[in-house]
Amino acid sequence: MDTADARKELLKYKGVGNKVADCVLLYSGIKYDVFPVDVWVRRVMEELFFGRETGFSEIQQFASEKFGQCAGFAQQYLFYYAREHKIGI
Repeated sequence: MDTADARKELLKYKGVGNKVADCVLLYSGIKYDVFPVDVWVRRVMEELFFGRETGFSEIQQFASEKFGQCAGFAQQYLFYYAREHKIGI
């Protein structure tokens, strides 16, 4: 199943939103092209790539185009960088 269809299936479960669905896909080791976005990832993306406030879908689209099939790995490095450098605090 492609990533979009897999995400739609997970979103059918009560309490599962975009971030949780993406985390399940990425951390289960079956989809490396997903880019889970939480507060930290949003902050680092806005600071390093956008220079302004953005939304979930805009970040997702950018990450897909910029990082492609390795978006999940990029997300992990960006998350770590944001936390270590206290971006957005």
